[in-house]
Amino acid sequence: MEIIRRDGLARIGRFTTLHGKVETPTILPVVNPNLLVITPKEMKKFGAQAIITNSYIIRRNATLRENALKNGIHSLMDFDGPIMTDSGTFQSYVYGDVEYTNQEIVEFQRSIGSDITTILDIFSKPDDTYDQAKNAVMETFRRIEEIPELSGPMLAGPIQGSIYPDLRKESAELMGRSKADYLPIGGVVPLLENYNYDTLVDIIVNSRINTNLGKPVHLFGGGHPMFLAMAVYLGVDLFDSASYVKYARDGRLLYPEGSRDITKIRDFPYWSPLFGKYSPMEVNKLEKQEKTELLARHNLAALFMELDEIKERIHEETLFNYIQEKSRAHPYLYRAFRRILDHRDNIAYFQDISKKSPFFYYDSMSLLDPVLSRLRAFSMRYVERNRRETVIVPADSWRPGVPLKKEILALYESNPLNVMLEWCDLLVPVELEETYPVEQHLSSWHSDQKTFIENYNSVAFLVKPYEVRYLKDVLINPDEEIMRNFDLEKIRTVADFQFGTGSGLVLFPDGCVITKSRSTGRIRNILSDGKITGTMRTMDGFFTLTTEGGEKLRLATPYPLGRVVVNSDSAEYNRRGFNVFFKFIVEADENIVAGNDVLVVDENDRLLAVGKSTVSGKELSFYDEGVAVKVHHAINSHQETD
Repeated sequence: MEIIRRDGLARIGRFTTLHGKVETPTILPVVNPNLLVITPKEMKKFGAQAIITNSYIIRRNATLRENALKNGIHSLMDFDGPIMTDSGTFQSYVYGDVEYTNQEIVEFQRSIGSDITTILDIFSKPDDTYDQAKNAVMETFRRIEEIPELSGPMLAGPIQGSIYPDLRKESAELMGRSKADYLPIGGVVPLLENYNYDTLVDIIVNSRINTNLGKPVHLFGGGHPMFLAMAVYLGVDLFDSASYVKYARDGRLLYPEGSRDITKIRDFPYWSPLFGKYSPMEVNKLEKQEKTELLARHNLAALFMELDEIKERIHEETLFNYIQEKSRAHPYLYRAFRRILDHRDNIAYFQDISKKSPFFYYDSMSLLDPVLSRLRAFSMRYVERNRRETVIVPADSWRPGVPLKKEILALYESNPLNVMLEWCDLLVPVELEETYPVEQHLSSWHSDQKTFIENYNSVAFLVKPYEVRYLKDVLINPDEEIMRNFDLEKIRTVADFQFGTGSGLVLFPDGCVITKSRSTGRIRNILSDGKITGTMRTMDGFFTLTTEGGEKLRLATPYPLGRVVVNSDSAEYNRRGFNVFFKFIVEADENIVAGNDVLVVDENDRLLAVGKSTVSGKELSFYDEGVAVKVHHAINSHQETD
């Protein structure tokens, strides 16, 4: 799978099938060949790139079976795009055992030309006992192992495990390293039908972060617009949906925030294909078949409109803001959102070092945003490491984007103490004033005194026996002797935050030269021995390293910290300044932060280049397609390329 855009675990990606590429996130409308309401060909107009149908239904029907075997599934469905086929697992769950074996049903799917074939897995129900769920996980894994490997169609290996986190984790690990190319999360339809979204959050998180991160992840049966954004935020790439027909048959309309009965609405929304053509009353009086067909069109439009919004949010890197907004649309969604926040430390690992969009602070709940996990943890380590007198600069004494007041700088430079900024009810080191998200944020200015006191007490505890005081309680003498340089300490602290504790002193030793922009007065370049080692970026306050800076870090940090190791086929190209592609990576530091600068080295740990990692450290080892590191400085970048 190739990554095009990402926002944490959410990704706009692309993978290739025998009948073309599929861009994610997307929905595969469920098509029953016996009961066509909207033709697959027409579904393309709504945005459908691929569809899903049931091979078990086709095989049981003699006419459909013969047609599919003779002409292929694409001819049968009159659809030239990718087609995924399910195996009959859900029918087995509803009606009992099916009459075909796992190998027979997979072979049938391959023989009719399916692009994505699915094994006959064991459906795990939410009320299964632990032993039942465990047996389902192991039998499902055994069944994928018995399928012979063939080039061509993709093979889907469902992740099962019922509601048990350890079993979901085990199943995800097994399927992730199996021959499966495609990873559906199964056994969740009963949870979706009962709006049990908080349990579903647990299942998705345990399934997603513990499997092969380079393979497409599909949520079986998850195609309702109200939960799509949350599922994508947690890393789901694809959904299938029969809801567009099921709700239509019941006279219900899908909307981004839920569903509505046609008898209770005044008019169709402007985005509906029915808007301006019919009134709800007119549609409701139609014959059942025509009414269902019209409502199904509306429902498909609702699904793909929601997907378009989600993709836009990923592009803007504002998907968390969007799910926060949607969480207020329904109490069950809000409960799911709170459960997402319980998983914030797991989610935080996949967050980029900075985002294109500012951080939105509404109230104390915003502090649970996974994007703040690193900042909060670093701030606590900072005061614990620098146990000394601490001064708090209150929120009304400084402003992000505005130069610090002279008295604050004088206090800092003439006293060996910690200066902490009151920021969104947190306390953060003053040296991080220009880094993301401290400067790049929008605040409601709604302070939660209880939350602030909790953070204040945490800092006070860590610096004991030293005092914590407010700026107004400190006597500042501007004529005191200068003891330290704020700019030097600032760049060192930012480097420690960005690359790990101790990096600042390695990159920026005593005697380094700091240059500033004439127009803004902000720090720009840092030179050591006459060579630039790093440039502080205006957009997020972090550093872009040169190869000189990269070499300093390489010499000071043990292998493989901060490194992306490439093979000999790639090394010479990267040395000349070409980007690093996933397929050439031999090893990578799992702690690499997405969007951060990394060292590109060969297998002998010789520095080749420095660049920005496009994904987190764990992901670097999983993907096979696309750019892993965007190189911006290379050892021999002046050489001509072939």
